[in-house]
Amino acid sequence: MTPCIWTSLFHTLSPEEAVRRFHTHGWRSFELSTEHLDMLQDRGSPTKACGALRELLSDLDSEMRQAHAMIQADVAGLDDARREADLRRVLAQLEYCSELGVQNAVLHPGGYHAATREELAEQSRRRLESFARLAARAAELGVNIAIENMADGGRGGPLGRRRFGAVLDELLELIETVGSPALGICLDTSHANVQGIDQPDAIRHAGAHLFALHVSDNDTTGDQHRMPGYGTIDWPPIVTALREIEFPGPFNLEIPGENHPIMAIADARSAAALKVTQVLLAET
Repeated sequence: MTPCIWTSLFHTLSPEEAVRRFHTHGWRSFELSTEHLDMLQDRGSPTKACGALRELLSDLDSEMRQAHAMIQADVAGLDDARREADLRRVLAQLEYCSELGVQNAVLHPGGYHAATREELAEQSRRRLESFARLAARAAELGVNIAIENMADGGRGGPLGRRRFGAVLDELLELIETVGSPALGICLDTSHANVQGIDQPDAIRHAGAHLFALHVSDNDTTGDQHRMPGYGTIDWPPIVTALREIEFPGPFNLEIPGENHPIMAIADARSAAALKVTQVLLAET
């Protein structure tokens, strides 16, 4: 597996500047953050907007294997106007992902704030409809969508229900119901740790449906997203399970807990994160 990092550690920089900075620390594989995907969209058409970044990646012998689509998107939302706007935004982002050669666009499953059984059922219907629509377009563009598992700390929602996607089997059921090969799972290790999920077992259970990773650590008291080793996750069994299923993607770190406004400190954390990842992958 290849060490990979999401670009939001340098979210105040342009996508090209962020990639160059990561490259000086030794990184060669990246997940494009939502902030940087937004910057590209603001530049205009996918071809125009992505040209400089695509050329830079080629010049640096680097790759953009993943992207995080709109974090705030609620494709299962009960507000028709917002849901349609979010869907259009994500559909547009898939075109930018295709232009960059991104293999997996990560997206949250959506569906929040339901208060009744009827609203929960309507969210489920809308989620299924939305992901069928998204998967069809993704397949046309040669991009996959990786649905991210969520976290709720085990606290009950409406009618005692936990947040959708906090249990991986819910994501697998959604994927199997849609029936598109362009739809899979992104395992967020911090979310899974908060939930108390047996992650090696979850990895083996997901199998070929596991498309992408959001690797980070926490102490289970919150969604802290620190680099591996700064929490309670037992990493070697997770890496072993990934190798057992022959996970084809990069070992991608999503570590907003390491963000810092002082650039020199962010630089040091970027370099340290790569070293930690290399040691972890070498020793398991």
